[in-house]
Amino acid sequence: MASRRLLSRASVLSGLVLAGSAVIIAAASAQTQPGPGGGRGGFASNFTGTVAVVDSKDMRTSRIRFEAGARTNWHLHSTGQLLLVEEGRGRLYEAGGGKVIDVKAGEPVFTKPNVLHWHGAAPDSHAVQFSVYSGTLEWKEAVSDEEYTGRKAR
Repeated sequence: MASRRLLSRASVLSGLVLAGSAVIIAAASAQTQPGPGGGRGGFASNFTGTVAVVDSKDMRTSRIRFEAGARTNWHLHSTGQLLLVEEGRGRLYEAGGGKVIDVKAGEPVFTKPNVLHWHGAAPDSHAVQFSVYSGTLEWKEAVSDEEYTGRKAR
């Protein structure tokens, strides 16, 4: 089971890295290599149907290692956030969501735009989290121990 989880986590991370690399390469190709497919070089020949490289200059990525019990402050993203726990076990709570959610390695989570939330590690495990978001990030106050443990809801 552990090797299956490791493979799944590695596969998901590899997929994210490859997808990001493909977008960067495609964007560079679209801007610098005219040719068949509407002046977009080899870009158009790699897809079926109408596609366009979406401007991603405001995309932010980070990898953060949270030790057991560590977490972010409350915050929100104007366009949402994709989180992937790469190692350990993570923890997440969205205001109004009802309960604290524990997240296993390899499980992606999307936080909705403009929803106040926090994330970090489980109480008894570290967590390495990969984060992707765009738009704005607005930080708020620290998460109390009662909120982190789920004894106090928001």
